[in-house]
Amino acid sequence: KFLTTSIASLAIFLSIYFTFWARDFKLRTMQSMSGVCPSFFYELSEREQYQMVMEDTTLSHCFCASLQTQDQINESICLDFVKNKIRATTMSYGAGFMVCFMNMFFTLLMDLSGSFEKHQSLDDMESSNMTRLFILKFLNTGCLVLLYSLKFVQNMVRVKFEDPHNFNIDWYETGGVGMIIVMIINVISPHVGSLISYYRYKSRIWKLEKNLTEDMEIDHKYKIFYTQDDLNAVYLGPEFRLNYRYTQLLVNFYICWMYAISMPILPMIGSISFFFSYWIDKFLFCNFYRIPPKYSDAMGSRSTMFIGYSIVLHLFMSCWILGNNQIFSGESMLESVNVDAVDDAVANLKFKEIMYKKHIVILEIVAVIFLAHALVKRLMDACGSTVRKIVRCIFCSKGNEVKKLEAVMNTVQITYTGARARGVIKGLASYNILQNPKYQEAFAITPEFAQHHNRLR
Repeated sequence: KFLTTSIASLAIFLSIYFTFWARDFKLRTMQSMSGVCPSFFYELSEREQYQMVMEDTTLSHCFCASLQTQDQINESICLDFVKNKIRATTMSYGAGFMVCFMNMFFTLLMDLSGSFEKHQSLDDMESSNMTRLFILKFLNTGCLVLLYSLKFVQNMVRVKFEDPHNFNIDWYETGGVGMIIVMIINVISPHVGSLISYYRYKSRIWKLEKNLTEDMEIDHKYKIFYTQDDLNAVYLGPEFRLNYRYTQLLVNFYICWMYAISMPILPMIGSISFFFSYWIDKFLFCNFYRIPPKYSDAMGSRSTMFIGYSIVLHLFMSCWILGNNQIFSGESMLESVNVDAVDDAVANLKFKEIMYKKHIVILEIVAVIFLAHALVKRLMDACGSTVRKIVRCIFCSKGNEVKKLEAVMNTVQITYTGARARGVIKGLASYNILQNPKYQEAFAITPEFAQHHNRLR
């Protein structure tokens, strides 16, 4: 696991480096297209603007930005503007495809690690791979846009640029757009490999059936199958990997739920992604994949647990996003509280403007209550029995375990033989009248005779 985790960490670093490089290139390109225009420029007529741009080509963006795309292509002075615009857009989509490519690499890495590591069962291996793959994909897909403004990350990858942070208007023009692009690509990218494999599978079968003779035998000129297993392999599809389905759905759900408060288009994209995942997986499961092994509920239970954690993430991200003054302005409780009394750690991190906003206090309270409930539940599950025994010992009280067992005694599933031996079931074992002890005594027959006869002659 250490080796595979190290390789995955290196892949995340490469993804960060390429994403930061693409972000730096896009910012420099956009800066060349967004210089300051003269205040009187838009008061001029279109002909006067054109003449002014011809005299000073550095103002071409002022003139070209107001034109339609087709008009920009037709104007010779807008060619550089169009090229820079295409470069910036290409780098945005390139960064998105890089993220998706790294996600595919993580999937391949987990495949290799599954055969390399030693697990006790297939179910244990699939559940372990699902957890690690989910964490890697989530960090690579949903958290990279939060690293743009961190100086130590810029120093680490040796790419420095000024980028907006704290979810202001400029952040949504950069990181927000990038996140939407990645999620749109994620709608279909996880299924591309499976659909290509299905197309090859059907092509292989079509070629085989095309070369059948009139006697429904395979033409030897096409291919010779020496065993039935070789022929069966043509019709055999790949294995259905349930852990990868859980992983991709969890990543999409987390990202949509993480930024939903400020980008409501993401849940819409997520619902479209779930729609495609359901129907594509259902079609391929019925027509392409093999019958999967009988998994336990371990992966399903762990996925349900992760969904619970997403509530905490959503609450804290909502507090962070709604605390931005530029978009969601609101009164701060610091106006009535001495600022010097605020915790130094909070003040140094510049979180006080966020944490003390009046309109997000309810979200903070809900998040704290949810975390406290989860922590108490986890502690009670781990050591609740011991705590109850100590309390009963201190107060000299009796336990109620016997009453609980008596209450569920009739619901315990036992075998018929065990019930007869324990006396739970009493009376005759069958409708054979000769097995009744009273009739055995009256007819002077033995129990062994009654076991093999049901009437007398």
